[in-house]
Amino acid sequence: MAEQDLQRVSLWERIKGILSAAALLLAIVGGVALLGGFALWLWADDLRTTGTYMMIAGAVVLLIAAVFSSVNIREALAGQRGRFAINAILMVVAFTGIVVFFNFISYHNVARADLTASKQFSLAQQTTQVLDDLTENVHATAFFIPDRPTDEANRQLADDLMFEFQRRSNRTFTYEFVDPEGDPGRAEVYGLSQFPSIVFQAQDSGQAVVLSVPPLSEQDLTSMLLIVTGEQQKRVYFVTGHGEKDAINQDPEDPQGFAFAGRGVLADSYSVDTLNLAQVGTIPEDAAVLVFPGPSRNMSIQEFDSFDAWLRNGGRAIFLVDPPVPNSVRTLLEPWGIALGGDTIVDPGSSLHQALRTPLLQSGQFNRQTSITRDLDTVLMPLSTPIEISVEPEKVPPWVEYVPLARSTLLSWKTSDPESEDFNPERGDTIGPFDVGMVVHACGIVGEEIDTVIAVAGRSRECISAEGTRKPTTIAIFGDSDFAANRYSPYSTNLDFFLNAVNYVAEDYNLISIRPKPFAFRELVVTSQEFDFIRFSSWFLLPAAVGLASIAVWWRRR
Repeated sequence: MAEQDLQRVSLWERIKGILSAAALLLAIVGGVALLGGFALWLWADDLRTTGTYMMIAGAVVLLIAAVFSSVNIREALAGQRGRFAINAILMVVAFTGIVVFFNFISYHNVARADLTASKQFSLAQQTTQVLDDLTENVHATAFFIPDRPTDEANRQLADDLMFEFQRRSNRTFTYEFVDPEGDPGRAEVYGLSQFPSIVFQAQDSGQAVVLSVPPLSEQDLTSMLLIVTGEQQKRVYFVTGHGEKDAINQDPEDPQGFAFAGRGVLADSYSVDTLNLAQVGTIPEDAAVLVFPGPSRNMSIQEFDSFDAWLRNGGRAIFLVDPPVPNSVRTLLEPWGIALGGDTIVDPGSSLHQALRTPLLQSGQFNRQTSITRDLDTVLMPLSTPIEISVEPEKVPPWVEYVPLARSTLLSWKTSDPESEDFNPERGDTIGPFDVGMVVHACGIVGEEIDTVIAVAGRSRECISAEGTRKPTTIAIFGDSDFAANRYSPYSTNLDFFLNAVNYVAEDYNLISIRPKPFAFRELVVTSQEFDFIRFSSWFLLPAAVGLASIAVWWRRR
């Protein structure tokens, strides 16, 4: 028995001797395994399990090495160099802990600031309102084939947009990316055969809609949210057939192009369409607002009667007129107390350089009491005609309200001469100022006696009578159509002037704002060597700098 105990002790002593002798080798092997496992866990998602096992094995080997070289470690730590080493390690650990702590805090308290001039990384106010109003969870599944170069830019754009949607909606909206080749069953569920595509699905109702990509924009995602949640989009019609500007023409230099304005209306979450009344015969029931972008020819009697009846029945319309205004349009607006003619405003007080017939509306010329113009900066209105009220102020009936939007300066005048820029009273020139934009709220036409009054109800108007309340007719009139056309709409707040009027007439007051400018695409083009430098320097530069600093401190204190 005693001999067996002696043999066991002798065997254990030999094992201890071997492990003690190999402690340095074990420490190196354990350290390599620990670091290698951590690298796999961090950068290779498919090998995370292997990385975890390697880290556990490395930690065990390091522990064994530490146990069987405890005497050497104690002696090393007890010396001067050991104390310096411990001090350096503690400083590195403390620095790393501070970095991790601040990263943890910042990860859970995200705050973003868009410092770009065009606010191209911010969602439009219209989009944030839609996200705020989401009452049902919506999940988007983006089917993109990885490693397809032609889709890479759209995938990045989709990821950026949907990430912002998810963040802004407090995860009422969520999304994921799916590889349709790696998981074809998910795509078959929605009957998809073309990629990339994004499927939006309402979680409660189960309703799903598919968005084919490209093109892809913030407006596309917002529209899909409205559709999948059952929100009905208001439809804005651009009237055609009388020489109006073309809401489809995207040529930035064509004076008849009006597509930028149409795109702006679309970006405000409206549905947009054109209306040729001579072709379709009736005004669609879903028409929220009719826009007349610069008619230059008279409408037929049938069209006139339809538009007139529609307005008298509480319709909402925006007229952008250029001199000379067609007789049918003048006649259409006369019952509402609006007088239009063929005069042009000449404004030496505030106009474009060497173009006195192009009034430049500035801060003091806007009516700041209405949300349409409250935040506008400057607006250019070439060859505008005055908007005049044919009713004397004291004779305006209680069922009609006029809201002027902007006017020319005190130095301006109107003239019927299409060429001369000199004031000539003998010719009939009349001193201003003149309104160049006007909104009319009316429960009936001016010459009709009705027992109704118009009253402010919140931010809108209501017609109050003994029979109850109803919405009034709302008409916005601008003395120019060029300011919202493609050529001039990018200038300052020109386009906002028009779009705010659309929002106002449609009673979408929360949408009235100064909108971000168009997205400016900036691409960083790098070579493969430059890409490798950016990637590896982002991985190793900071840790290497900390390590070198630690070595330098240790070297000075040794």
